[in-house]
Amino acid sequence: MSDGHVVLTSEANPFSPTAIARVTEFAPDTVTVPTPAIREALRLLDDYLVSPASSRPGHVIAIVGDYGTGKTHLAVRLLQHARETAPAVTKAVYLDAPAGTFVALYKRFIEQLELDDVRDRVREYYADIVADALSSSGFGSDVARPLRDGEIDPVGIVERFGLMESSFLQQVQHTLERVTRNEAFGTALTLLLRRGFDDAVWEWLTGHEPDQILKDRGIDTAISTEAAALEAMGVFALLYGHRDRRFVVVVDELDKVLSASSRPTEDAIEAFKKLLEVCAGARALLVLAGLPDYLDVLSGNARQRIGRVITVSSLSGENTAEFIRESQRRVHGEARLEPFTPDTVGYLVKITDGNARKIVRLCYQLYRTAVERDGPVTVPMVYEVARNNQFDQAGIDDVRGAVRRVLTAQGSGYLRDHLVGQDEHSRADYWVPVGARGAGCALVLAESVLDPEDAERLVRRATAIRNATARTEVLLVVVGYLPAEFVGELSAAFGGEPLVYDHWTFTETLASALATRIRNLEDVVGDDPIRALHDRLDRMSRQQSNTQRLLDQITTSLNDLRGSADRKFGVLQRELSEVSDTVHAPAGSDSPAPRLRLPEDVARLFDEALAALDSLRRLDAVVREAFGTEQDQATAARRGMRDWLRLRNQQAFQAAGVAVVLTGLVEAFRDGVNEWYRSSATDEEGELYDVDRERLAALCRTYDVLYEYVPLFGLDVLGELTAAPVTPPRKADLRETLDGLGARVQQALLGSG
Repeated sequence: MSDGHVVLTSEANPFSPTAIARVTEFAPDTVTVPTPAIREALRLLDDYLVSPASSRPGHVIAIVGDYGTGKTHLAVRLLQHARETAPAVTKAVYLDAPAGTFVALYKRFIEQLELDDVRDRVREYYADIVADALSSSGFGSDVARPLRDGEIDPVGIVERFGLMESSFLQQVQHTLERVTRNEAFGTALTLLLRRGFDDAVWEWLTGHEPDQILKDRGIDTAISTEAAALEAMGVFALLYGHRDRRFVVVVDELDKVLSASSRPTEDAIEAFKKLLEVCAGARALLVLAGLPDYLDVLSGNARQRIGRVITVSSLSGENTAEFIRESQRRVHGEARLEPFTPDTVGYLVKITDGNARKIVRLCYQLYRTAVERDGPVTVPMVYEVARNNQFDQAGIDDVRGAVRRVLTAQGSGYLRDHLVGQDEHSRADYWVPVGARGAGCALVLAESVLDPEDAERLVRRATAIRNATARTEVLLVVVGYLPAEFVGELSAAFGGEPLVYDHWTFTETLASALATRIRNLEDVVGDDPIRALHDRLDRMSRQQSNTQRLLDQITTSLNDLRGSADRKFGVLQRELSEVSDTVHAPAGSDSPAPRLRLPEDVARLFDEALAALDSLRRLDAVVREAFGTEQDQATAARRGMRDWLRLRNQQAFQAAGVAVVLTGLVEAFRDGVNEWYRSSATDEEGELYDVDRERLAALCRTYDVLYEYVPLFGLDVLGELTAAPVTPPRKADLRETLDGLGARVQQALLGSG
């Protein structure tokens, strides 16, 4: 800006384009606004960390909130604070819960522990027992105290005084069995103190079948059930809560395991309740974060074990202003509100309902727009950016595609842009007829609802559609922002709360809402059971036809993909040959110079991204299996056909398409960056020209925006598509690798000069 105002630069936007919290990028200076929820959570954590062992109670804390409210940010902030406050005596573990069972959660838990560290915790029990024996034998505190403090190795003391090691190990085993209330764990942990048993014990603890040497000692089953997995987590809580140690376990996105759609068994719920009891009794701190739904799945007894429920609330205007100032201080060295104003902050909070993720993303785009226009962020600018809805949200056309896919998958016939009545306001974006008496479900799509006029127009449409026929359901989908002040009015007009588009959950939410409304209509107009049966059979027939058509399309796409890959491989071979000829060309020849390579740190970012996607791209393995070169071709064909048929479902092929799109997106981004690097130039001082900086920013911003549209759900299915023993990357791993890749590439290239 001019006239004495702050000069804005596009090179260092202080706000995140994705606003997704990640453990790997949660730096010590990450901005955390002290909201009531954060203050309460940190106070509870500090009480736990500073209390002496004798009076320190265990805690179970639940953090709940809707999408984008900052649950993960708070969970990671607690993890960071625990590690900073008492690092010598605190073991802090963060778990991003998988979409599955508690067994999968336990496997992620055990991955966060180390064999040597676990052995040291067991050795502390050993040291205490040896110290007690020496004290009772008259050796006094000269030896006992250093043993308890970890200054002396108990194994060396036993050898020095000629004590019977087997007797002490037996006492350790009895102690651990009493503490863990599990004979198998008492035996296994004690074996860590004996040479030659480490690998076998650790393999069992990580979920594998027990080795024969463990079976000989009574350990004959793997940790393969939900009850066993939760019991194992409780055992480690007891182990790490010994002496004056602190054990903090943060489980994020717990609703993936505890939800109505993936409701665990009663045995698993009972085991989870026991885990809560054990953590409290072991003087550990267990933090459970997720959508509020997961609390509803727990039994009343289990919920009573949760000491405190913290609801992550919306950001206020004061919170948002502080966030903006601190974000700019972290990047620019000065805590300032400009280019924002108190009025724009207030309007920003109003249209987002204080949703942290939406606020951060809008701040990113508003700051960029202010830089481009060389002026302040005004209320009309906020309105314009939110109205255009082109940066971090899908557009109406994108949502239309998602709606069509849901209707097609359900086998529902539908009409586009259908006038339900004579009034021009009775237009439904999608009309799903139900029965033969004019009934149907109307789907209305709308962009951001930012003022009363927007809400009034939608109310007129809902009223006109309802007046056109007595048997109708009307569902509103808002693609953008919907402030809370309009929700009540729209809910009353449409007969239900509007759906606000979120690309992570929209397909599932819309499918459920449509199915419910269609069933309601069928119940109302179902006076002809033959007609209702005919309609349902017709829907099932369309579903089957659509599935077969999808299979044909995917097969064609895979063939095209393979042909494209073969062509690219041929081009790569020719290019490598040209590079080789250039390298070996004699001096003074006219051979072209080889193309520039990306800097090592930039190339590594792309290599990591493509490596994470590599196992998802091996989609032809199952097909090749059926045409193997085994002597018994019939056997190979049967096995290949069996695997193929087992995986012939819509979810697998949808995930295959997502994998192809992701790979193509990363490769195209890499090629674009490589071309930019080849053609960019610097001035005499080695600084990039402004035009090249802008080209790079546009490239990286394009990747981040396009990636936001790619649905990662369902990718776990592809792990079964590979015949080779390849472990598919977890969605959390993919997100950590691919989220914000554009911003990281831009930072690495600018940093590399």
